Amino acid sequence: MTELAGQQTLPTTFPSPVVTADIQIRRSLEEGITQLEHFTNAISNRAADEDEAAKERRLLRGNMHLFAYLLNAVTADVLIEVQGYNRAWADTMADALEDKLEGGDYYPEMLWQWATERGLDPEAVAAEAKTRIDQKDTK
Repeated sequence: MTELAGQQTLPTTFPSPVVTADIQIRRSLEEGITQLEHFTNAISNRAADEDEAAKERRLLRGNMHLFAYLLNAVTADVLIEVQGYNRAWADTMADALEDKLEGGDYYPEMLWQWATERGLDPEAVAAEAKTRIDQKDTK
């Protein structure tokens, strides 16, 4: 370490955090159970005087928690299964998953690339989705 005006300074580079399958599985199980409780609460706790707008907000919150629950449950499930085949590979996948979950800006472009590589037309898929959304919004 170097000193600056009598104070020690930290090094400018830090090692990457170690993420193992066991760590990611534990995180996913804890968060999955938490999100399931939030989902259950949002779906089942209806106020007696709840209007349509409040009901819609409650159900939208419930959906948000449902998707978070499913993401965490599937993450734990897949990593546990991979561990059954090869623990070292599961650790490698957990570390890669951690990186990918932190890089949300990576996916919009990659979805287009992956779709194109598999013979899909991402513009057509997006246009079809927009049409369905517009039709739903007009009902």
